[in-house]
Amino acid sequence: MKSRHAAAALLVVFFLLVSAATGTKSATYDESVHIFSGWRILTQGDFATNHEHPPLMKALAALPLVIMGASPPRTEMKRESDEWNVAHDFVYHANDGDRILRAARLPIALVATAMACAVYGYTAAAMGTFAGLVALALLVFEPNILAHSGFVTTDLGNAAMTFFTFAAFVTWLRRRSRGWLIGTGVLLGLALLTRFTAVLLVPILAICGVIHVVLEGRGRWRDLAVGLSLIALIGVAVLNLGYGFGGSFSTLKSFTPESQKFREYAAGPLGGVPLPVPLEYVRGFDHAEASGQRWWSYLFGQYSMTGWRHYYLAALAVKTPLPLLLLTGAGLLFWMRRGKDGLDPIQALLPQVPLLVYLFAFTLSGNLKNIGLRYILPVYPFMCIVAAMTTRIDFDKAWRARLVCAMVAWQVAVAAWMYPDYLTFFNLTVGGPSRGAEVLLDSNLDWGQDLKGLGRFISEKRIDKIYVDYFGRACLRYYGVRSTPDFEGGYIAVSATNLKGVYAEDKDRYRFLWSQTPAAVIGGSIFVYDTSRPADWKPKATAAGD
Repeated sequence: MKSRHAAAALLVVFFLLVSAATGTKSATYDESVHIFSGWRILTQGDFATNHEHPPLMKALAALPLVIMGASPPRTEMKRESDEWNVAHDFVYHANDGDRILRAARLPIALVATAMACAVYGYTAAAMGTFAGLVALALLVFEPNILAHSGFVTTDLGNAAMTFFTFAAFVTWLRRRSRGWLIGTGVLLGLALLTRFTAVLLVPILAICGVIHVVLEGRGRWRDLAVGLSLIALIGVAVLNLGYGFGGSFSTLKSFTPESQKFREYAAGPLGGVPLPVPLEYVRGFDHAEASGQRWWSYLFGQYSMTGWRHYYLAALAVKTPLPLLLLTGAGLLFWMRRGKDGLDPIQALLPQVPLLVYLFAFTLSGNLKNIGLRYILPVYPFMCIVAAMTTRIDFDKAWRARLVCAMVAWQVAVAAWMYPDYLTFFNLTVGGPSRGAEVLLDSNLDWGQDLKGLGRFISEKRIDKIYVDYFGRACLRYYGVRSTPDFEGGYIAVSATNLKGVYAEDKDRYRFLWSQTPAAVIGGSIFVYDTSRPADWKPKATAAGD
């Protein structure tokens, strides 16, 4: 009973930390369009707006807005590219921006809390309550999870639904009950409705099933094949239901694909085959594929339009707290003990499958869109479970508990130290958060989340004139930020991504600032300087937006 109370307390702390931290943040780069897209799905049944992401998490985030009667945008959507401007108008002009963000972020935080609860339940059932508490504590104080649990994006939803589906499937493998089979299929469909990378659940479930049959030694191959088939059918049905069966069984030839890969498919034999999935799901998948064909990436001060195969491994290595990395490594070594200390080899091996599949998939695919650790966020619940296996290592019980608790305490200290700027966390292997901009940018550190903090800084310092080069889509005027049309000398505030010129043609535009000490760093992502204008300064064609 005491362990349940401790788990409940950790869940409450997690939810409060997420809510409090994100309450200090402005909208991240994609949040406004996700919120607006979700609102259109619920009020107009429109799945085409922002179809590059499936609808579930967007609709879930917009549900409180529909309930509270959010006002529609004042401008109309005339073409697909209008979604960004209309979404901006919806969040910041037609409504109160912070009120909209608070309401829309609440469901994401609740889903994250449910995921943390499921991680505890799964680990406690497999390895005992102490291991469950260790896994839960490591997850709820993991900076990347804390950061993404409060933003309206599809990343946290994908992580949660991936874990829910895995846990339901493993339960079905053990019990072979009809209820868990149906539940796994439903959860698979919901996972597919969160993010396109959820298709990785197909090999994950298949591999877990094969491992279970082999290690169980009963040769139940037919049951596994039938079960996987039924799960897939239910999942596809739920996916179609999530889109309202819009355009189901359309062909690739029914629209003009954007990506080279889909154009090749459409021109081949597959082009005329009716696909048992919604048309907007296919179009969105195609759009996501096209957007990854050519994209600027930044890693350790280097720029690339083709990305790096080791990008996500590097991001995981530098943005994960060291105690979690160390415990996960120890857990991966420990599973080979096969049943010692009461740990079932199946229980030890299966959680490693999603972790390894995600890492192998993103490494081997050479995904060109190297813009954020968030793409592999689903690995974290499984890392925490693997890390909790260290509670069973054949070692002096008292010292084992002390070492594990010391590691957990270290991670708690990391979370406390980083509050509320969890997104900007980097571990000590690269010098900590203060050196983050030299390693990774975009959604790894600078996602537009600190405009609100910049507004407070300008107000507190009573700065009358400042030039702002902001990487984001939140409203400058809403947060009291007034930028001069061009830098005239004096105060200049530059988002870290723009400071390093990641997406700029002139990547050396702000090089004169790189060697200077900033007057302030807002939230770890916006650098403010008080300096003179260099003689070779080249004005921008347009002023910063609102």
